Amino acid sequence: MTFRHFLSWKPLFYDVLLPTLRAFGPTRGDALLGALGRTIATAWPPRRQELDEALRRVREALGPVAAWDHDQTLRELEGNILRFLARDCPLDDDPEERFFARYDVTGFEHLEAAVARGRGVVLLGCHLGAHLSAPHWIYRRGLPLRMLIQRPAHVSKVLQRRFDVEDGGHPQAGFFLRRRLTPEEASKRIFRTRSALRDGLIVYLKGDVPWVGPNTRPGRLLGQNQSFQSLWAEFAALFRAPVVPVFCTHLPRGRYTLTFDPVLDVSRGAEGAAVARYLARLESEIVAHPADAVGHLLWPCYGPPRPGDGRATVLQGRRSRTSASESLPAA
Repeated sequence: MTFRHFLSWKPLFYDVLLPTLRAFGPTRGDALLGALGRTIATAWPPRRQELDEALRRVREALGPVAAWDHDQTLRELEGNILRFLARDCPLDDDPEERFFARYDVTGFEHLEAAVARGRGVVLLGCHLGAHLSAPHWIYRRGLPLRMLIQRPAHVSKVLQRRFDVEDGGHPQAGFFLRRRLTPEEASKRIFRTRSALRDGLIVYLKGDVPWVGPNTRPGRLLGQNQSFQSLWAEFAALFRAPVVPVFCTHLPRGRYTLTFDPVLDVSRGAEGAAVARYLARLESEIVAHPADAVGHLLWPCYGPPRPGDGRATVLQGRRSRTSASESLPAA
């Protein structure tokens, strides 16, 4: 813990505010969190203007399919900012019965069918809505899950405990990614993923990570052409593992909707088409739940390219010549 830690808003938010709101229960705690988000947006005009402009830009890019009410969506988006920052922390300390009652789950049979194939499963997530509440639910169901992503900070105690488990097969610590992995470290993660899939485990990756470099495919999301990490598609094609996209968004009263899509099979040579198809599916979820697209609306990587960010050098239609066995980008 450093002096800078005490100057940050994060300890106050994660260590004081969220535990206090949990004491009020899911319904009241969630209502208070949303009200606080709207209050902050109202009191901070630059942030409200940023949200307004991003929402208008995306609506214009998507055209008639984005037929949402702008003012109402903006207000809901303001309320969701703190919910997005809270990640899965509001679920901490929930007993099992109340925890599972907070989810409206559809399509779980798709994941069950994929697991039954015995070749492991690539569980494909994204940064929409309550994205970390999906693996939280998977863990609590007792399913064998490993997360091939950068280790997220400020998550629930449930996820922290899962992340820190060292014993048993395929310890989670060996799967976390980070920027600038050495070739040796990248190779180890590839072989660990292959081994986990062969043993029938579920491996979670993000499918909406903009990236420049190896293991990428060109794609289009929210009106922007850029390259996206395609490692999930390459693993699925190389190891013949079924892919199940998963989406988790916020509902009123501290509840969540959790959706598992039908199984997506990716064949060799079809990785690029799979990436494009997934991005189109993600875009349809954003159209349906624009107030949950906090990251996609506010993070610079999803917006128009800026001078010097490297995206202008990515040629449309370019296909990476580097395979998953040669390099591994962070996610």
